[in-house]
Amino acid sequence: MKTRFAGPVLAALCLLPFPARSLDEPRKVVDYDIRVRLDPEKRAFTGTETLLWTNPSQDTVQELLFHLYWNAFRNNRSTFFRESGGQLRGDRADEERGWGFIDVTSMTWDGQDLRPGFRFVSPDDGNPDDRTVLSVSLPRPVGPGETVRLEIGWEAKAPRVFARAGYVRDFYMVGQWYPKIGVYEPAGRRGRAAGGWNCHQYHANSEFYADFGDYRVEIDVPERFVVGSAGALVAERKEGGRKLLRYEQKGIHDFAWTADPRYVVKEDTFEPSRDVPKEELARAARLLGRSEADLTAGMKPVKLLFYMQPDHVDQWTRYADAQKWALAWFGLFAFPYPYAQVSCVDPPEDGIGAGGMEYQTLYTAGTWKGLAKWPLRGIRTQEMVVVHEFGHGYWMGLVASNEFEESWMDEGINSFTEYEMMTRRYRYFLELPFGAGFSPLDLPARGFIPSSPDYDPILAASWKYWGGGSYAKNSYARAGLAVEQVRRLVGEERFWKGFRAYAERWRYDHPTSRDFFDAIALHAPSPWLADLVARTWYGTGFVDYRVLRAASTKVPERTGYDDARKAVNFTEEGTSTKGDAAAKEKGKADGRKDRGKGPWDTVVVVGRDGDVVLPVDVVLTFENGKTWRTTWDGRSKWLRLKTTYGSKLARVDVDPEQRVVLDRDSMNNSRFLPAHDGPSAAAKVRTYGVHLVQILLSTLWTLV
Repeated sequence: MKTRFAGPVLAALCLLPFPARSLDEPRKVVDYDIRVRLDPEKRAFTGTETLLWTNPSQDTVQELLFHLYWNAFRNNRSTFFRESGGQLRGDRADEERGWGFIDVTSMTWDGQDLRPGFRFVSPDDGNPDDRTVLSVSLPRPVGPGETVRLEIGWEAKAPRVFARAGYVRDFYMVGQWYPKIGVYEPAGRRGRAAGGWNCHQYHANSEFYADFGDYRVEIDVPERFVVGSAGALVAERKEGGRKLLRYEQKGIHDFAWTADPRYVVKEDTFEPSRDVPKEELARAARLLGRSEADLTAGMKPVKLLFYMQPDHVDQWTRYADAQKWALAWFGLFAFPYPYAQVSCVDPPEDGIGAGGMEYQTLYTAGTWKGLAKWPLRGIRTQEMVVVHEFGHGYWMGLVASNEFEESWMDEGINSFTEYEMMTRRYRYFLELPFGAGFSPLDLPARGFIPSSPDYDPILAASWKYWGGGSYAKNSYARAGLAVEQVRRLVGEERFWKGFRAYAERWRYDHPTSRDFFDAIALHAPSPWLADLVARTWYGTGFVDYRVLRAASTKVPERTGYDDARKAVNFTEEGTSTKGDAAAKEKGKADGRKDRGKGPWDTVVVVGRDGDVVLPVDVVLTFENGKTWRTTWDGRSKWLRLKTTYGSKLARVDVDPEQRVVLDRDSMNNSRFLPAHDGPSAAAKVRTYGVHLVQILLSTLWTLV
């Protein structure tokens, strides 16, 4: 294992000069001007788009590749459908009337028809029935830095929503909906040796990757519809029972919108001077070594729009509180939000397949009526989904990692920031009576991770995990916990300096996993880091520390021969009691009266299952209340501790502060000696009950 992974990982973590260059604004590669008309009777969309694409490389490009995402729902032979089996995140496709598609009806360049050069390709799996990637052969190559202007016509039918986009009743979530050009990566980007297209098929477990540009979108819908959209509304007019709305947004790489006549729109504003908590500002300044004025200098007011279902309106303030907190936190620990607005879409409960999805300047949340009432009010699903989906706007959106090939860089880093934000703001994900509850880390660490085998590394292309469960575990929970483990390993201040340096340096610039590791290693070097990365990101390693043995035996009276070879018994004080029956009886009585008197020989053995090696504390607590703590480097498979002490051992705890969040079973980290008043049967039942609840809640957690 070590031989296999240490080389590339150590290379990734070498302390080379970390590039200081960062982008103040994205490189503009694309420009979209889209016009779309919705026919709700047919569930149909008719659109045209003018696309300007600039060749970002020094290559001559002979073909263009386009994503046609809605063809994933064209039939049951698409790669998406074959991989998903027609279900995703707990929702199922309607195979009778729920199909959708997108067809490019025209495409011209300088008036020349490009349709004769159309062919569908399947670069990932060779599926001849997949229609999600369109190759367009050009009549002449596009030179380095040259811009082409394409006029494109298309028709589409929305699928019944079960996977992000589609309709239910009069609700429409319109994402991945237009012919979208892939990414031509020049040599050197993301480690490429030579330039080439990065345009993957739409997989059940994959999400997205695109170039930045400017969008102007005109949406034509029946007048009764309320429309929410990425970007800012710049014009609106009504005619013939319909309305046309024009939205614009610069510096994004995707555009989504929604329509529903039932929406109730709520509006608020993020005001930095009011909504950045003073204590969090002070904490960030201390951890990052920056002034408070410097940290807030780039923060600006942000318009907040919430498109609520009528039966969820009473929950919009919970969305709003989480949204303001997320804007404040990301502004401090990553960089200030650069756009003027953000929209939160609340889908209907029978359209929850559209929920929990991120786009730029717009995301979908999700709730249900029961979460506003006791006893479910204490479940913070609403807050969790807001900070999570808005967080994608940073890692998928602004930093713009490749979700197809390195899904953990969005989902995993975002899960980590979700845990941090939820803990800092709300403390518990699930609040229980009497001040108790489950923390955001409890769910993945104590439920999801222990119940899942490790067949894949964290770092893998999203469609190459053995199944959807492995993708979810490794891209979300395991990756998020691994980042949290790095934080605990290298220390708060050094970690956050490296974390913010990564975010600022790679804003708008499509980083790789190595870029993240380099940023952390430069600001927070650690002898443990390379091995942890090798065994978790590049390997399938796990760790489970446990108590293998714990025993205290009273040091016996000395028997045998003294130095003169005389057979004797010795008391603790060395007084012979041979033949003194009264003394023996008195000793027994004294032992019953105070059996805690020693000395006692104590032996403890702790072990490590798995091949992830992390330092861990071991604490021995004795009956007199005294403790003995030692740190084990964990490099051997087991450690034996021996001591002779005047009090009997009461309990042993491995990692009592639970700093090893990757430990797959913390329930075997402690042991009470049988003679000590350890946990009762009822307490054990409660403990295992808590564990069961955590597993059940973690299942909910993976679906939202």
